[in-house]
Amino acid sequence: MRIRRLVAALALVATTLTGCAAIRGGDDAPPRMITATGTGKVSVRPDMAIVQVGAETRAPSLADATADVSRRISAVLERVKALGVAERDITTVTYAIDPVIAQRRSEEEATRILGYRVANVVQLRIRQLDAVGRIMDAAVAAGANTMRGLTFTVADPQAVEAQARALAVQNAREKAGKLAEAAGVALGELALLTEGVPSPYPRPLAGRADFVAQGPGPVEPGQQEISVTVTTHYLIAK
Repeated sequence: MRIRRLVAALALVATTLTGCAAIRGGDDAPPRMITATGTGKVSVRPDMAIVQVGAETRAPSLADATADVSRRISAVLERVKALGVAERDITTVTYAIDPVIAQRRSEEEATRILGYRVANVVQLRIRQLDAVGRIMDAAVAAGANTMRGLTFTVADPQAVEAQARALAVQNAREKAGKLAEAAGVALGELALLTEGVPSPYPRPLAGRADFVAQGPGPVEPGQQEISVTVTTHYLIAK
């Protein structure tokens, strides 16, 4: 009889301990949340153009090639500065010297250098959009024979990004509210908010081949769209 009572008592203690462990395990469970992603987009008229212009020359001697490129790029810089491009908005992005090698007819034949190819390319930030066409036409007229596209952008995108960010947070909250309503729960406090990298959408107009023979003529900046994406985590209200 005593043995039966002892077994029953031990079983009761084990059941009690198991229940306590289950309660503690529930306390450690992650909070219930609703996650929603929101996007905000703002369109703005660009206020700056970026273009890379330069000179490229091939000549039998390195001295002749570098002299021709130097003459061309100096004339280009003089002309664009006269049209309002500031010194701080001119940056050299490429200066390259490459030997032009003759094709070998056999492995035994020695390498022969036929000449040299020299390239000097600068990037211009043009802040007067109504002067973009004139500046690029003038660069070509001054001797530029390389242009690597034209892109419109926003010089200071922070204010536009702030607008897009506010719209993204609002959009995410609206989505979270609809999810909570669909699930039959109440939306609680915002627990976590993260932001992706703001995404401007520059407007490239043309490639290098379009500009080699002559300048681009009239250009239109149009509109640029800046987008911000955020991810929100809301607690489910108890």
